[in-house]
Formats: sequence, structure tokens, C-alpha cells
Amino acid sequence: MGFANPLGLLGLLALPAIVAIHLFHRRFPPLLVAGLHLWGAEVRVPTAGRKRERLPISSSLILELLAALLLTMVLAQPRVSDSGKVLHLIAVLDDSASMAAVGADGTSSRDRAVAELARRMEGAPRGSRVTLILTGRRPVMLVGPAVEWDVAKAAIVDWKPTLPDHDVLPALDMAVQLAGNGGDVVFLTDALPEDGQSVPSEAEIVAVGESLGNVAVTAARWTVDSATLVGHVFLRVRNAGPRPVEATIEGRSGDRVVFQSRLELASEEELPLETDVSGGLGRLVVTVQSANDALAVDSRVSLVESRVRTVRVAVTLPDDHSAVRSVRRVLSITPDVEISGPEAAHLLVASAETLPESRRDLWWLGIGPVEVSVAAKQAARDLLGPYLKEKRDPLLEGVSLGGVIWGGVQSLAVDATPVISAGDELLLSRLNGTRSTALLLNVDLSRSNLTESPDWPILINNLVEQRRNTLPGLRRWNYRLNEDIQFRLFEGIVEPSDLSGRRLTFQRVSEVAGAAEHAEAARPRNLARTAVVEIPPLDQTGFFQINDGDEVLGEFAVNFFDSAESDLTGLRAGIRLPPVDGKATDYTVDNPFTWAILAGLLLIMVLAFVDWYVVGPRKSVVA
Repeated sequence: MGFANPLGLLGLLALPAIVAIHLFHRRFPPLLVAGLHLWGAEVRVPTAGRKRERLPISSSLILELLAALLLTMVLAQPRVSDSGKVLHLIAVLDDSASMAAVGADGTSSRDRAVAELARRMEGAPRGSRVTLILTGRRPVMLVGPAVEWDVAKAAIVDWKPTLPDHDVLPALDMAVQLAGNGGDVVFLTDALPEDGQSVPSEAEIVAVGESLGNVAVTAARWTVDSATLVGHVFLRVRNAGPRPVEATIEGRSGDRVVFQSRLELASEEELPLETDVSGGLGRLVVTVQSANDALAVDSRVSLVESRVRTVRVAVTLPDDHSAVRSVRRVLSITPDVEISGPEAAHLLVASAETLPESRRDLWWLGIGPVEVSVAAKQAARDLLGPYLKEKRDPLLEGVSLGGVIWGGVQSLAVDATPVISAGDELLLSRLNGTRSTALLLNVDLSRSNLTESPDWPILINNLVEQRRNTLPGLRRWNYRLNEDIQFRLFEGIVEPSDLSGRRLTFQRVSEVAGAAEHAEAARPRNLARTAVVEIPPLDQTGFFQINDGDEVLGEFAVNFFDSAESDLTGLRAGIRLPPVDGKATDYTVDNPFTWAILAGLLLIMVLAFVDWYVVGPRKSVVA
């Protein structure tokens, strides 16, 4: 028998105080009555004043003493054999994909971690609690806080570790904070941290890993030639094991085998595999099979066929303009570009003499000279540098301007932001004050060698690619786990009224295209309808579909590519106890004695009320 709060026993001092009150209670003053015969002879009338008398053993006294005693027990919180003290185990589960690696006995590190957790909880005192936290870029509380093991056991059945390599410290920090109210922290993983790696000292680390071999796909790409529509699949396959292996690589589109190949890989060897496939397949599922393959998630790749995003370019330069031939020559070798009229064009290349109209969907490149008068051309300057470039602008990626003579530079009287400048002169600038994306090239190409340098095709190609990236739809179709996914829903910043109001969602779909895929589809998730839509990083692999109402906007695939997680040779079993002694980790649940005491106290208060206000007046009347 013990007390959680021994100072609460000071409440016992109320017992003698109650007895003293009943011994030295206040006497009533003399009461004058009309007839003495109305006052019973058996009633004793004390005189006024205070004096000690024989203690009257009354129901009121007994009830008051019991009430004081029970209140003291509530404050002291009695405990019998540590009743109310249970284990609160805060388990951090490593959600890395390597935890799913299966050994020769058919069990994975994930299975052994669950078994270790079950052993601890089933051997803990009755009523113990558990909290489960999954590691990740943002830790997830899988179960809890502080639930019974039966509840946690049902939830942990669906746990499937699939994440690439990540920092486990945020999850451990969360666990340590929860343990501040009482609890033990254990980190279940497949390898002990390396020496020097920062781990909270309060956490016990239990490694349940096993050194295994593995064959993994470390990179995959599927491109399509826009001219021939022939696809090209590129893969890199790695043997992350200590022994040579043979691996069979197979690509399927639905039930159809598209390609099959066999590779012999030495220990730690990585080999490329390239093959052509016919266009129009839509989806490919590539699998790698090997006798020494312990991890499934990196042996399966989902690929979506890339779409041709053609940029229509209109060239409205006069036939005698110095830039006509050089512009058309570069556009003819730029992939996925179509020459069109100004009305249907995505990009308009025109003379800088006339500024463009203000329109959100208009991209415009104006090429000088800005003024074509003879006097203006004679006043223009030829510059040899140095040139100041806005390095963060993607338009200048790969542009060096080494040895370029910038001829025919004129003074500009427009509001513009410089992209390339020389002193106070704007050579390439973005026009301000217009809704169009307008670029002004202040140059006379008849007096410049810019078109003869490698920078000219790079500059035009960068401009075309920037315009391509702003077209509605997906920019890419194949991503890694935890990679940001963006696509443009509409051009400009305001959605056309005829397109708004529909529900924009995305969902995971099965590998087989068609009606059957929706039977296995995950629950749709809503997306905000903005010009540029961002899908949060995903932690599931497979095919995903974007829907705008009933219309399918596009599909993309997410795959697992992580060399660190695919290397299973360093996994080991072990245990590392906390290096420092922490405070007591007892976790207190509701004490059953407290409820019994409170129930007794409530009963006593009811009896006292009955004695004082019900039974008492009746006694007086009888007397």
C-alpha cells in the first residue's frame, strides 16, 4: 500500500478539528415560550456559552468524519502494488522501403519489427498503452496517442513501408516530446545508426535487419520521336549484392509482352538497357526478376508514354529583315515546333518596330532594329562586351556570349526589365506594363555575329521550351517518389468561364487501362483549380490519373528510384540502449480507487443532506 501524493495525508488533520467542533459547539440563547408545559421535560436546555461536554455520537458527526477521510484519500491517491502504473511504449517505425526486404526465411524486417512490438506489449502490465509513429519527411502518427494494444494491432496490419531514404530525426523528436508525460521510446529499424549520427539519447534503438542481395532499376525513361512516333525506353539495372546474378527484364503493355532481355551482372555492377517500342502503347510495366532479389518495390517500374507538345510559331518578320533566315533556320531544327499563322501561334516572332498587343496568352519576340530610319541606324552602336546577364533566368541557360559582337544597339524609351545588358544599354529585355510575355531583342543582326555563334540556337531553343512549359497539360509523365508534380490547367491567371466549376481530382489507377482500372482505383483526391496546379509529393508508386469533371486530363506514373535504399548489404540486427538514464517512465492511467472514493464521497454528501434537511426537522417536530 502506498500513496501517489503522501502530502495529501495532511487532510487527516480535519478529523480532530471536526471532533473539536462537536465538543465545543455553540450554545443556543435562552428561548422564552408562552407555556412551559409545551416544552418536553426530556429536552435538555443548555445555557449560553462554550464548555466541553460529552461527545454526542450523532449521524452528522459520523458522516462529516467519513467525508473528511475520503477527501483525504482523494488527495493522497492510494496505490496497491503499483496499481494505475502501466507501460506507455512510444514506438517509432522506420517507414523506409528497405524494411520490406524479404529474407530467405520468408519474413521481412517489417514483420520482425511488428513481432518485437507485439512481444513487448503482450508482456507489459495489463492496461498498458502504445503510440505508433511512422518516419518520413513529415512524421505520421499511425496510432495514438496512448491506445490499447488491441487497437494498435488492428491498425498495424496495413502498414507497408515504401519510402525512399529520408531523415528519421523528426519522428524521433516527436516521440521524445510525447514521452515527456511518461513513456518509453523505442525506434524499430533495420540497421543501427552509424557512429556520429545524431539520435535522441532517450530512444532505445532496435535493429531487426538482415544483410541481403538485391537487383534494382535505378533509372527509367520513355521518350517518343515526334516525327516517327517510335518510342525509346532507357533503363539502368544494378546488382546491389555480393554475388553475380542473372536478371530477366520484361516490359508489358497490358497482357502484351513488348520486350524481354537478359542481363548478367557482376557484384555491384550497373548496366544500361535500351530498346525501341512502337508508339501508342500508353503504358508500360517493366519488371526485373532475379534469384537474388529481396526487395520488390525497386524491381518494378511503371511508365507512361510521353506526349508530343508541339509549339506553334509564327514568323511575321518582313522578307527583307536581317533575322528572317536565321530565325527560320533555327526553328527548322528545333524539335516539336510547327510554323503556323499568327492567329493559332503560341509564339510570335516579329519586328521590334511595332510593340505587341496586351494579351495573356501571347508570347512575343521582337527583333531589332527598333527604329528603321537611316538616322537611327547610323546612330546605333556596336558593342563587344562585357555583357551583364541575369543568370537565374532560364532563357539564358547555356548562353555564354563569348566573342559575340552585339551590333546595331539603339537607345530604348520603353519600360523593360533587363535580361542581357551592357552598361546602360538593354540588349535583351522583358517589357513591363503588358499582359503579354514580350521580349525585345535590341540588335541589328546584319551588323552582329550573334547568329553565327552557338548562343543563337541555344537562345531560340530556350525560348521555345519556356513557351512549351506554359502550355496547358503535364510537362512530364514519369516521376520519382516524393517529387513535386506540377501542371498547367489553363493559360493566363484567370480560368475561362466555360471551364470553371468542375471538380478537379486525381487518383491512383490499376495497371490495365480501360474500364477495369476503376475497380481498383483509390479514392479521388481534390485539387485546387488554379492556373498552375501542384500535386503534393506522393508516397505510393504506380499509375495516376487527373480528372477534370468527367474528362481525363492526363496520366502520370510514380516510381521508386533510390540507390541507398536498394543496397541491403549493410542491414544488421542489433540493439542500442539509451546512453543516459532518463527520468521515470511510468505512465499513470485512471486509478480505480479514485473513482470508488469519489462515489463514496458523493453518497456521504447525499446522506448528510438527508440528515440535516429532511430527518432533522422531523425530529424537532416530534420533540
